Amino acid sequence: MAEKLKKRVIYLYGLPSFGFQIFIYVELMFFSAFLTDAIKMPVALAGSVLMITSIFDLLWVPVAGIILQKSNLKWGKFRSWLLIGPPVAAMLYILQFLKIGDSMTNAITACLGFIIGHLVFDVFYSAHIAMNSALSDNVDERVKMSANRGIFNALGSLTFSYVGVKAIQAAGSITNDPAWGYTTVVILVALIMVLCYWIFFYLTKEYAFRGTVPKSQKKESMSIPEILQQLFQNPPLIGLLLIDLGRYVGKYVVLGLSFYYFKYVLDDLPGMAIFMTGLTMVILISATLATTVSKKIGPHKAYIGALCIFIAGLLITWLVPMSPTAFKIVMLVSFVGYGLPDSLVVAMYASCVDYGEWRTGKNVRGFIMALLTTPIKVGNFIKSVIITTVLASAGYIADMSPTPQLIQGIKNGFCLYPALVMIFGLIVFIVLSRKMKDMENDIVAKKLKEV
Repeated sequence: MAEKLKKRVIYLYGLPSFGFQIFIYVELMFFSAFLTDAIKMPVALAGSVLMITSIFDLLWVPVAGIILQKSNLKWGKFRSWLLIGPPVAAMLYILQFLKIGDSMTNAITACLGFIIGHLVFDVFYSAHIAMNSALSDNVDERVKMSANRGIFNALGSLTFSYVGVKAIQAAGSITNDPAWGYTTVVILVALIMVLCYWIFFYLTKEYAFRGTVPKSQKKESMSIPEILQQLFQNPPLIGLLLIDLGRYVGKYVVLGLSFYYFKYVLDDLPGMAIFMTGLTMVILISATLATTVSKKIGPHKAYIGALCIFIAGLLITWLVPMSPTAFKIVMLVSFVGYGLPDSLVVAMYASCVDYGEWRTGKNVRGFIMALLTTPIKVGNFIKSVIITTVLASAGYIADMSPTPQLIQGIKNGFCLYPALVMIFGLIVFIVLSRKMKDMENDIVAKKLKEV
């Protein structure tokens, strides 16, 4: 077992995640608005841009994992990407939010910035995630780093929620051009993101090759089919991907349908702002509790228990008519079921890396840790399908009077459908994660033999 990590590495492991959150939130919240409202792109063309970029966003997940697995640069297999990836991504991100020429030219530059940029994002984002298991084989250290990532994620989201929107509006007013308001803020958040990654790159200098093989040492390279095959030889990983998919579907549907729920079901649209801020605070509090809960009952049980809370909250909301206040209370409590696992999941993917190596004798840490983004992107796609289906089936028209069909459709989309996806993922996870016991029992048996 390697010597313990310095505390600054453990407690600042999440710093790159803070930078990434405030960086990516401009796109998550405003990319479509930038296209349609800031640069006045026709809706049909903007829709094509969003569709094309979404397809590539899904395709890049395995590609990024393979790149990360097969690359080995001189500053460390994973650590190197923290140095070279962020500045490249920053320039492409600026291109994505840059107003150039007519609508077609802007569509091309936005697509190029997004498509190439997201491949780079996925590689260095996954490299940072992979460092969790590469830096330490100590479960407690992994959980602490994972929990701190959750805290920094929440802080990044909270920071952008308070500062980002106002900054875009202020920059647009100063430049007298809404498009330049977005571009200015993108430049600022890109610089912050690069700085956060570079600080952690510097902090991990002495651990550059921890858990990996230096570039100077030759090691047999795995073929792409061998790398992909590792997924199907790792049942705990498949279970974790599916339960994580359910969790992200729950989060994205809640965020995506909240406007409609507050407007048509609760008739309390002003209360949405309080609710959204409350969700971020719950995620932050859950992240601070993650390490303590994990120590007492273990990451596996903590994840299952938390997700059960999330499912229960959604089903209660679906079944029981509620006032706006009661709805806020139930949903904020249930969102512990999202926030707590979010702070543990990196450590759990690290355990899947260990399982894969134990079972096959081959370490594909880069590929497996890159798969962490799969539930995020597939979950976001499923969210879009659910929202589109709900609104289309109810014959939704902006500012229409709430009909019983619309209200029930929104409740089904907000509560029932995500709960069903989560229940499926939970069952599969419970069944497949039992395989992890085989590895744990084998390790215990070997230790007893050594004694």
